[in-house]
Amino acid sequence: MNLKDKLIELNIKTPDSIMPAGNYVPYKIINNFIYISGQLPIVGTITSGNIITGKVPSEVSISKAKEAAEICIINTMSLLIEATDNADCSKLSCINVSGFVNSDKDLVEHPEIINGASDMIYQILGENGKHTRIAVGSASLPKNAAVEISSIFYIR
Repeated sequence: MNLKDKLIELNIKTPDSIMPAGNYVPYKIINNFIYISGQLPIVGTITSGNIITGKVPSEVSISKAKEAAEICIINTMSLLIEATDNADCSKLSCINVSGFVNSDKDLVEHPEIINGASDMIYQILGENGKHTRIAVGSASLPKNAAVEISSIFYIR
């Protein structure tokens, strides 16, 4: 099953690809590895969309931050569809996820929040979605986003 059909089956609606806000590319393919630039929890476009913003947990709850991580992966899927010409899911594997949380200094639930991203990838790709990862806190993120996710995928 191709990636678009799998997302439709899971009732996941992907946005149009979000264009970079600077002098970089949204993804780069080298030797079948697909490096995805950091994705923010934006629903819509970077100029007119809604973004989940704020420090976790003082301004954004842990459950809302986990949802933000899921949105980052939904935005990642739009880029994967574009990068792979809507590849068959069985040919895609997630290699690594780097998750950043805009966190208050006392936050220790980074892994729980980034589980939102990891669980979403597993839901879409099954065993091929299992990956290595980091989950770290950050003093700030672009546009005051609650979460940012960058990732690496592989296509056979």
